[in-house]
Amino acid sequence: MPDNVDPCLCTHLIYAFAGMRSNKIATYAWDDVKLYHEFNALKNKNKNLKTLLSVGGWNFGTEKFTAMVSSAGSRQIFIKSAISFLRGYGFDGLDVDWEYPGSRGSPPRDKHLYTVLAQELMAAFEAEGKSTGKPRLLLSLAVAGGKSNIDTGYEVPQLGQIVDFFNVMTYDFFGPWNHTTGENSPLYALPNSKSTLNLEFNVNFAMKYWLKKGAPAEKLNVGFATYGHTFRLTSSAHGVGAPASGAGPAGPYTRQAGFLAYYEICSFLKTATVVWNTPQMVPYAYRGREWIGYDNVKSFQDKIAWMKKVNIGGAMVWDLALDDFSGAFCGQGAYPLINTLHSGLGVSTGCVPSRKPQKPPVPSGGGGGGSGFCAGKTNGTYPDPKDKSKFYECVNGRTYEESCASGLVFDTSCQCCNWP
Repeated sequence: MPDNVDPCLCTHLIYAFAGMRSNKIATYAWDDVKLYHEFNALKNKNKNLKTLLSVGGWNFGTEKFTAMVSSAGSRQIFIKSAISFLRGYGFDGLDVDWEYPGSRGSPPRDKHLYTVLAQELMAAFEAEGKSTGKPRLLLSLAVAGGKSNIDTGYEVPQLGQIVDFFNVMTYDFFGPWNHTTGENSPLYALPNSKSTLNLEFNVNFAMKYWLKKGAPAEKLNVGFATYGHTFRLTSSAHGVGAPASGAGPAGPYTRQAGFLAYYEICSFLKTATVVWNTPQMVPYAYRGREWIGYDNVKSFQDKIAWMKKVNIGGAMVWDLALDDFSGAFCGQGAYPLINTLHSGLGVSTGCVPSRKPQKPPVPSGGGGGGSGFCAGKTNGTYPDPKDKSKFYECVNGRTYEESCASGLVFDTSCQCCNWP
């Protein structure tokens, strides 16, 4: 939850994910509005922190993106809704996580329309910043690490001229969908293997391919994973490339087969054999028929050294909640992996509180039993029947009064503040 986040760890925090309804950006979970306020209130503790809202994600698919970019009119509907939504909730920018233009059901024309969307978003952000006197909204893109998805999805030189930065998803290179074990986010390819998967599915190849395609190095962020993928071994072999069939068992907290958070991995390692994979500069571990490829503090340090050598702009992490955020599992303090990034990349340690606090929503009308407007109502967002610029957020019977930014009204179609 936002309370668990150290606001001094990162330069930018991204809230994932928002959705889309009728080509307008929209909340995804019932408590998003409450969490938006808590998330953006982290800027009270670090006045230099920037927050972005990410729209899309893997599970979101491509269909709604394809529909939205298909015409100038639908793109403008999205862009206007994004500006009002971001400003209304206090975000500093938008992250577009379309996975992926030109594949997974998205037609080839979307490759160019993705560029057009980025151009129009940035033009609108610049115009809105000038007209309001506010700092321009930021624009970042979450982009593929696999060569085929890069080729089919992105006009790289054009995008490089438009956006503030690319978050390259250099992880999920191997997982239980493969029939042999493999590292989630290896730095290098394995030697003596000519397979395309091995040669292309690693951090070094992916980032150098983005550079080769024309992305500015200073706008590229390398993806770092605070989780690993598990496999079920089918023989006594237990190296990288050992035969496997499907996912290892789900972790006690993340509860997803084939996937463990770093803090769950720390518990797994207590009874497992750990091996440092020297050629790929990442560890793996096995216990009985369970096998996991993951990252640790050492592999993060090695990737940081590589980043400095290649002169890549920065790092992006998926995600905060998967690191040992409480420090209770790994014995390495809170956020051991992300702290390694923070210190290794020389991120400023000066965390200066803001003088103008971001106000959280004010509860009105009593405690958890429910009174006031939200008494007896299900959790959700409701318009104020008396004032179009206000709305109520109902959370377990508690009433939170909210106000839209000046000039905006609450729009029930997107559950957001919008232009009248």
